[in-house]
Amino acid sequence: MAQISIDYFSSSLMRTTTIDILLPFDSMDDALGTDWEMRSDEKGWDRRPYPPERPPFKTLYLLHGITGNHADWISESRIRSWAAARNLAVVMPSGYNAFYLDQPESHNFYGRFVGQELINVTRRILPLSTQREDTFIGGISMGAYGALRAGFKYCETFGSVISLSSAMIADNIEDVINNDVFFLSRSFLESTFGDLSQLVGSDKDPARLAADLVYCDRPRPRVFMACGNADPLAYPNRVLADRLRGVGLEVEYRELDGGHDWDLWNVALPQALDWLGL
Repeated sequence: MAQISIDYFSSSLMRTTTIDILLPFDSMDDALGTDWEMRSDEKGWDRRPYPPERPPFKTLYLLHGITGNHADWISESRIRSWAAARNLAVVMPSGYNAFYLDQPESHNFYGRFVGQELINVTRRILPLSTQREDTFIGGISMGAYGALRAGFKYCETFGSVISLSSAMIADNIEDVINNDVFFLSRSFLESTFGDLSQLVGSDKDPARLAADLVYCDRPRPRVFMACGNADPLAYPNRVLADRLRGVGLEVEYRELDGGHDWDLWNVALPQALDWLGL
């Protein structure tokens, strides 16, 4: 398994950002190809030729949780071995604490970054499949919320969504406000989600985006959801799973023993990968 770290300037974020990538190769020479040539033109780096006998990789884009970064998956989980066993490429960006939402006032378009730019950049420079059925997005907590939103908003790109312990707070956001916890404080939530009274039913509400898929006859991603039975988020995740099924999406929902932590996610993620059929 080859591990690559890339720093590049993101036009969606207007700054340099880091992404970690896992590719199922035995060596970096195998990954990059010593006899291939990277070409550049006025459009930037072009995708290198790829041996026709080796099909491009199915790809999982994994989003971290609040206070985390791109390195969390490597340090806290066994994603490297799980991906190697399944011949799966994994792309892990940083979303900072922005819930993977667009914030136009500060030109931090995190939603566009994970839903469009990151896909285009990684497909351009790496041997990744461009097929919707081979492209998945997932995450934990804040990243699970971001994965659901991106998976529905950019449904032409993602064939499946993995949501582990999603931070589903839209329906009762006034009840979760706790000014002693920075990411539950009113000031943080308003700066992240905008007018909290307008959150439900907006394009920041995954349930509404899911309903739009059906109403507008757009592609419907398959959804895997899991949450710990001791997690305070279990109930809103259960409700969301029912709502997604209610509008016609295929949803696999599992409640596992545990809380809101890596012990739970390290059990749930391999189950999700098996559910993908990998």
